[in-house]
Amino acid sequence: MLTDSLWRLASLLLLCAIGLAADDKGKAGTPALPVADALKQFVLPKGFTILPVASEPEVVQPIASCTDERGRLWVVENTNYPNCPGSPKDRILVFEDVDGDGKDWKKTVFFDKLTFASGIQVGFGGVWVGAPPNLLFFPDKDGNAVPDGPAQTVLDGWGNQDTHETLNGFIWGPDGWLYGTQGVFTNSKVGAPGTAADQRQPCNACVWRLHPVTRTFELFSEGGSNQWGVDWNDHGQAFFTACVIPHMFHAVQGGRYHRQGGQFNNKHTYDFIKTIVSDKHAAAAFAGSLLYQGGLFPAEYRNTILFHNIHSSHLHCEDLVRQGSGFKAKNHGDGNLMHSPDNWYRALIPHSGPDGSVFLTDWYDKVHCHQQRGETEREHGRLYKLTYDGVKPAANLDLAKWSDEQLVAAQLDANDWYVRSARRLLMERGPKPAVHAALAKILAEHPDETRKLRALWALHCAKGLSEEIALKQLASPLEYVRAWTIQLMCEDGKPSAAALTQFAALAKADPSPVVRLYLASAMGRVAIASRWPVVEALAAKAEDAADRNIPCVLWYAIEPLVPSDPAKALALAGTTQIPKIREFITRRSAAK
Repeated sequence: MLTDSLWRLASLLLLCAIGLAADDKGKAGTPALPVADALKQFVLPKGFTILPVASEPEVVQPIASCTDERGRLWVVENTNYPNCPGSPKDRILVFEDVDGDGKDWKKTVFFDKLTFASGIQVGFGGVWVGAPPNLLFFPDKDGNAVPDGPAQTVLDGWGNQDTHETLNGFIWGPDGWLYGTQGVFTNSKVGAPGTAADQRQPCNACVWRLHPVTRTFELFSEGGSNQWGVDWNDHGQAFFTACVIPHMFHAVQGGRYHRQGGQFNNKHTYDFIKTIVSDKHAAAAFAGSLLYQGGLFPAEYRNTILFHNIHSSHLHCEDLVRQGSGFKAKNHGDGNLMHSPDNWYRALIPHSGPDGSVFLTDWYDKVHCHQQRGETEREHGRLYKLTYDGVKPAANLDLAKWSDEQLVAAQLDANDWYVRSARRLLMERGPKPAVHAALAKILAEHPDETRKLRALWALHCAKGLSEEIALKQLASPLEYVRAWTIQLMCEDGKPSAAALTQFAALAKADPSPVVRLYLASAMGRVAIASRWPVVEALAAKAEDAADRNIPCVLWYAIEPLVPSDPAKALALAGTTQIPKIREFITRRSAAK
């Protein structure tokens, strides 16, 4: 087996070779284009337009961005790359389209002494920034884009061994947690400041999450390579892209995925969940995962996944097609929504805005491979907005001023930007009986599954998902509602006895592989003694033997049961209808 260092060297050489091959002869030596000329280079489908937001010297080396409830664009610069932490000179910038004309963006400098920032998100009274070795929180309770005080270190221990694989891709999940990703060759041991070494969470090649209120930190899934970004579709299914290895994965809580190198935290993993890729692209350096749900682009783009190819300067677009408990990804059309022949275009994570357009953060650099880092430019950077005919301005917007009733109503909006922003604000405002009642009404009465899910998530975030409501949803005729209810009931790992009883019944009789997958995932979080009835029922499902996800996720839940009760585990090996479970129980029984 290749060592981590050899894996890393081979992978980096492959990336650079692919990137260099993707360039036309002599093209790498072309000079930077002025923004006006760069805009003319974009190749777009009919009806789409690229608009400039800002460029050098207003912004340089933008590495990450997000929007707040006012539609303002928050951006972090990283001119220190590749030297971490570097000098305290990078900035957090805020751009606001005050009149909604998309032309004149007001710029505010929020902070100007960052070192090596790599991720940003706004919410819960401040700004969350990744700057290894720290995940920082800048308080700004009144939202005036002026820090209320010095940054707080929420988590530390983030590694910087490979400075293009640090914590990144900050995004609020449907469950109210702050999510992010990290690459494979940076080894972090994360915890709150002062946490003992043996109590810290090891992380590399992962999707992680942090609760903004309790500050609980955990891995959501393991594996991948150098992923930058994760996102969810209308049914709450998460996806991330990766480099070098196959580029697309459906992320399940507790899942373990193809690794570019290294080992899983649990040495008894034995097998990992495979890629969902059907079609390959010409180069292998990808950044970003945006499930488009903005309501502006033509309907065919709803729930397609958009991600950038740094080497070839494409914005790829793929469809996600249901297959068993998960999906397969295939090209939407030719797999390209947009392309720029300008070889300096180095866009990273795309994300949506309040008018349904998509913001593009362009590092804008003459080199595309991090092994050419000594040649990296420090003086360029562009911010764009990808929009479509008929776009309506979203000026003078501030959801923080909306009433609770308006925020609840926003859960039905066609543009998921409003849904997500309103859900976060409802969570920030805390539990309110009237909000709970209004959301419960949507959950009970709305005919569309995606709107029921939105109500379910918002109820959970606003602390209104009671045991009574949740138990009823386990009997819902809609599979994703049943599945997500299972996940939310097991968030703290302590479902009630009534819930466990219903879980066991679902494991025996539920016809949906999605529900069975969520049951297997949930069992990885609950007490070992409570898992047996559910995993025994799931292991009896011969129809799941060939599923991409279920056998692996089920094994991750069963594995600790083997040493805890060897005789019972061997009995399960004798009755299971999933050959992989039989093989792994036998193997684990013989292991130390």
